Amino acid sequence: MLEPREPVQGATRNEPELPSLFLYLLNQLSKAVISQFISESSADTRTADSIGQVVAKVFSEDDFLWRGKPLIDIVIAKYRVVCPVLFGLRGNEKMEQGRLRLGWQRDKTTGAWASEQEHHNRMTGLGAGFAAMTLRDFSKVKRQNPWPPTAYWTAMAGIISTPAGDISETQCTVLKAMIADCEQKFVNFYGNAAVAALRCALVDFPARVNPQTTASSSLRVLAKTLERATGLRLTPR
Repeated sequence: MLEPREPVQGATRNEPELPSLFLYLLNQLSKAVISQFISESSADTRTADSIGQVVAKVFSEDDFLWRGKPLIDIVIAKYRVVCPVLFGLRGNEKMEQGRLRLGWQRDKTTGAWASEQEHHNRMTGLGAGFAAMTLRDFSKVKRQNPWPPTAYWTAMAGIISTPAGDISETQCTVLKAMIADCEQKFVNFYGNAAVAALRCALVDFPARVNPQTTASSSLRVLAKTLERATGLRLTPR
C-alpha cells in the first residue's frame, strides 16, 4: 500500500489480511491489463480507453475495496516497474543503468536489449494506458475514482520539468502517448490550466531538446494536429 490504512466503519473488508486468492485475481488482472496496453494500444492508442474503463470499474467496486479505499496500489506498483518515467525516473538511454531506469526490456534468454522500435512501441502503449486509467470522470457516480486525474497531472509535470540535458526519447514517446486522443478529457478536468500544461508539453518541452530527435519532433507535430482537428491553438499567432 502507498499509505497505511486503518479500519473504516461500515467497510466491506476491514480485516488486516485479505484472502490470497482474492489478491491473486486482482494481481492477474493487473498483469493482463498492462500486457493488453503493450500489445494492443502500442499500435492504436485509441484502444486504451476501453481497457482503462475496465480497470476503473473493477477497482472502484465496493466489493473490491479494502478499508474503504481501492486496491489500485497493485496496478500502480506494476506500472512503476514497466514505465518508470511516469513516476519521475530519468536516465541516459545510451548507458546500461540509464536504460534500466527507463524500463527498457531485455531478452530473458540472451540478455540483449529490445530494439529502439520495440521499446518505443511498448512505451506508447503504456503511456496511452496510463491516460486511459487516470483521466476517468467519476462525477456522475457514487463510487470513488481509484486513480484520479491528479496522478496524470503529476506524471506530466514530472516529465516536462526535466532539465534539458536529461530529456530522453522515452519521455517524449510516453508524453505524446499520454496526450494523443486524451487532450479533451484533460481540458475537461483542468480547463485553462490544462491548455497551459499542453503548451508546455507540446511546444516548450520539445523546444528544449537539443539536438532534435524523432520523438521530440513528434510532440510538435501533435500540437499542429490538435490545432487542425480541434482548433486548439498552442503556438503563438
